[in-house]
Amino acid sequence: MAGVIENIKRRFGDWILNRQLKKFSRHKKLVNLDEAVQIGIVYKVNSEKVFNAIKDLTKALTSTKKQVLAIGFVDRNDIPNYCVAANAGYYFSRKDLNWYGGPKNDYIKTFIDKEFDILIDLTLENVYINRYITGLSKSKFKVGPELEFTQPALDMMIKMDKDAMEEEYILQILHYLRMFKS
Repeated sequence: MAGVIENIKRRFGDWILNRQLKKFSRHKKLVNLDEAVQIGIVYKVNSEKVFNAIKDLTKALTSTKKQVLAIGFVDRNDIPNYCVAANAGYYFSRKDLNWYGGPKNDYIKTFIDKEFDILIDLTLENVYINRYITGLSKSKFKVGPELEFTQPALDMMIKMDKDAMEEEYILQILHYLRMFKS
């Protein structure tokens, strides 16, 4: 019975997201990493190792000319201590989602409405709320993984091996974002 309910939630969430994406518009612009001033990062906190990799990325990208905001989804009801203690980004859990997995938290909605120069989605698995955030983000340029569930909302997709680690993926994204000219 629980599988049936989860399937209904997932289908309803996908229906809601697809409806919102149909009427969604944004100002698209090709922005390379050197020219970006505001960068958003979306990811799923799978472990402390992933958390530390994203924290290091955020620290490396942040400079006097760049503002970097990271938002991480923790797929449980509480936020792990290593996230809270580090004070590196914003983390949310299942408590911040409505019954079908959409946001009910104002910070998530504010993040979606922020017009980042680049939004980097580092989610390497099918996580509805992260697809929601990335899909409806007003960011000028969106980059993320090319996976079987990847949505057409991305402007640039990086093809990765399905067994790739987040650290490898981060290096690939940074490489390609520095490579092209705006």
